[in-house]
Amino acid sequence: MKMKIVFTIACLFSCMMYAAAQNGNTKNTQLLDLSGSIGNAQGSVAFSYIYNWKLGKKKKFEAGAGARFTSYFGSNHYFATAPARITSGKTGPAVFFIESINENIDSLLLPSSQTNALNLEINLGYHISKRIYAGFNIDAIGFSFGGNKNGRYVNGTTVVNTSAKPTAFNLLLVSDNDKGTLNSEFFAAYQINNQWSIKSGFQFLFTEYTTSTNVQQVPEPNDRFRNKVSAFSVGIRYQLK
Repeated sequence: MKMKIVFTIACLFSCMMYAAAQNGNTKNTQLLDLSGSIGNAQGSVAFSYIYNWKLGKKKKFEAGAGARFTSYFGSNHYFATAPARITSGKTGPAVFFIESINENIDSLLLPSSQTNALNLEINLGYHISKRIYAGFNIDAIGFSFGGNKNGRYVNGTTVVNTSAKPTAFNLLLVSDNDKGTLNSEFFAAYQINNQWSIKSGFQFLFTEYTTSTNVQQVPEPNDRFRNKVSAFSVGIRYQLK
């Protein structure tokens, strides 16, 4: 099943890039992007290489792909039960519209956490004017790594000591169907000159840990726990071509 999903995403990327390349007089854009965010005892830094095609008669639309490295760090945060089949009682796109089943959600408290993720990302954007650009990006697939962390599994008054490490495989599905650490961002950028731009935006970051054992047993055994971060971000962009 996972291989079918990976193959489907790869095909979608290929089709998008082929369609862009067939667009007459299409010019490409290559960028380096550095952004960061700080929240309540947590934050992140992300570095991306972006390859976009300009689309349409006026070349104001852009679509493309890239690679993004995201590093998340936090302290004393609760990671909630992750799998959609537990949090929503089912899987599939419909979970986006379903409220979580609170009694199924337990927590993993990590005194400190630090996760690194390298993902393939999807990029969309629009040139509002010569200097102002609005965009959206989201991670699609990749892997995460980081050190093993000691923490506490919490279920009501029950507390169990455990250890956890970042979930290794990242995959964009829909909402709680997602797996691993995935970053996304809505942003606006202002072009200072031909190469440099500054940006600000809103980031939504999923960070996931897997415990050493299935510490949660009800309604079914589970070892995956997720932290959802919403934060404002700032950054700079450098155009290579």
